[in-house]
Amino acid sequence: MKTLIISDNVKFAAFVAGLIENYKNLVSEVVACTLQNGRDNIRVHQPRLVILDIDSQLMNDPAGYLASLMPKYSVPVIVCTEKHNMKYTMVNAGALDVILKPSVNETKEQFERLFFDSITSIKKAVSGNRLRTFYDGAKIIAIGGSTGSTQSLPVILNDLSVDTPPIVCVLHMPEGYTKIYAQQLNSTSPLDIREAENGLYVHSGQVIIAAGSKHLRLFKNKKGYFVTSEPGVRVSGHCPSVDVLFDSVAYAAKSDAIGVILTGMGSDGAKGMLTMRKMGAYNIGQDEASSIVYGMPRAAFENGAVCKQRPLDKIAEEIKMRLKTGK
Repeated sequence: MKTLIISDNVKFAAFVAGLIENYKNLVSEVVACTLQNGRDNIRVHQPRLVILDIDSQLMNDPAGYLASLMPKYSVPVIVCTEKHNMKYTMVNAGALDVILKPSVNETKEQFERLFFDSITSIKKAVSGNRLRTFYDGAKIIAIGGSTGSTQSLPVILNDLSVDTPPIVCVLHMPEGYTKIYAQQLNSTSPLDIREAENGLYVHSGQVIIAAGSKHLRLFKNKKGYFVTSEPGVRVSGHCPSVDVLFDSVAYAAKSDAIGVILTGMGSDGAKGMLTMRKMGAYNIGQDEASSIVYGMPRAAFENGAVCKQRPLDKIAEEIKMRLKTGK
């Protein structure tokens, strides 16, 4: 990826350029410029990635500056800043990641690790010659499960390509485990798999795993689909709850949604999936023979929410068929 560093701090720009030199397998060329010349340099150099330093006296409106780049140039942006309170604002404005600069008393190793992880994730999000910040398609895939679903989900993801629409997923996992689980899946998958973050916009080839003890919801605005990740009361006995996710998907995506309910105990997800079907979604249920616990899929099948039941190893095939034909 050809990379543009936009910064008024010459030392910081040189520091970042030096880091990038260590990752030539990810980045082919580096160009640096000031904030004033940022837009012109994007137009001239057409980078595949922008590193934006927002800590400048001339930067009165960092979110506004970033948002002004998005619609016209559609280039992935990593924001670097010393300000701990800017992450939500900048992600909401269009940044794919926000990395805190090392303070005077901190070493630079942590920044380098975060920087490398961020570039690696963005590399996965770029397919062919197409740059993506927000997902500009319509389809969305929502997956829910419980007992046995942590083993079932990789079976599905391993058979999906990087141009698959965004996937939002709730598995009943405790707080602390969801991030580790997402990282483990991400390390072996061509898809961009990550734990949910509040305000994160989604893109194709991305899988969002609900954080433990936080409800995951999907919304849509003029920029595209985005998720929220917030603590809440237990719904259908759980937080995160599959019902909460499916309800939000039903209203955000309507007939553009594909729902999948996997093995699990109880009935969480059945009501939300029924709402999805009433709004026009196509829903797939894991069949009894391949389920470790045929509780959640049974509840969704029996209340009429499921359009088709499929064995676990055929669910990805069913998703791809639906995406291709709409049938």
